[in-house]
Amino acid sequence: MKRERLVVLLGILVALVFFYLGLNAWIKNKEEKITPPPVVIQPKPKQTAPPTPPSEPAQPPAEEKPKEEEEKAKKVEEKPIAKKIKPTEEKPKEEKRKEEVKKPEKENLKQKTYLVQVGAFSKAENAQKALKKAKDLGYKGSIVEEDGLYKVRLKITTADIRKDVSRLKGQFGSVIIKQ
Repeated sequence: MKRERLVVLLGILVALVFFYLGLNAWIKNKEEKITPPPVVIQPKPKQTAPPTPPSEPAQPPAEEKPKEEEEKAKKVEEKPIAKKIKPTEEKPKEEKRKEEVKKPEKENLKQKTYLVQVGAFSKAENAQKALKKAKDLGYKGSIVEEDGLYKVRLKITTADIRKDVSRLKGQFGSVIIKQ
């Protein structure tokens, strides 16, 4: 009976030791800083010589195709089916479409504020460099420490966020919009 208790207690002790070692290893892995892969920018070669024009035999078939398309368009115009449509019905439809087009333009004039994340860095110096780069582009931003990373977030007020996002993607590679 005592021997059975001793075996059970030793088993529990061994399990606790392995649990402690596993927990300790997991915490060390969690504390390790995540380093982003290095960014390699390859310069694009400039074209000094203009591209060679295509040879003359290739041009006549290209000219023949537009002629064929023009002939098809003429045939379509000659059909009397198009004359049967009443112009009074078309005018109200066009007016409705114009009104619909005007509404989105008014909506586009409204400026919204967006929170855009341009990077997450394991080192504060890298986050500072990215923030300085964004400020040089004319954006206001801040660095937020979250989950062991330094996240560079910009506050952008604009009517068309797509333009700003494409500009930022060109500079930083990837962008996350947080509304």
